[in-house]
Amino acid sequence: MSADDTATMKATLDGLVREQSERRALRDKRADEIKASSQEFMTKQVQTAQRYVEHRRELGQRKTKSGWSTDRSHAQPGAASPFEDDPVDMAAPFASEPPVRSGRDTPRRAPRARPAPADDEDDAFLNNRWRD
Repeated sequence: MSADDTATMKATLDGLVREQSERRALRDKRADEIKASSQEFMTKQVQTAQRYVEHRRELGQRKTKSGWSTDRSHAQPGAASPFEDDPVDMAAPFASEPPVRSGRDTPRRAPRARPAPADDEDDAFLNNRWRD
């Protein structure tokens, strides 16, 4: 091997090493950009989810304040409805047994209507029903 061949091989190898390091730098830079955009996207997703949760909570509070909801477990204490007299008295009718029916358990049905008998004279004029 001559000195020129060795120099050419060394220059080619140096070029390949430089190209490889440039590609690695570009790949790392691209990875950092992707990571940053992913982080930004996830941050936006979290903000959107938080706004949604706040909106749902606000709707729940509106329902409670306007009387939409019957569940008063999360309502403000001391703010009783004017329709509530005594919660114990209101629960009493529902705690007892349902009234027992007398007689049959199933309700009676109306009798079925019977079809009117066919008139023989009309059959002659109504598309010959007797052929059916």
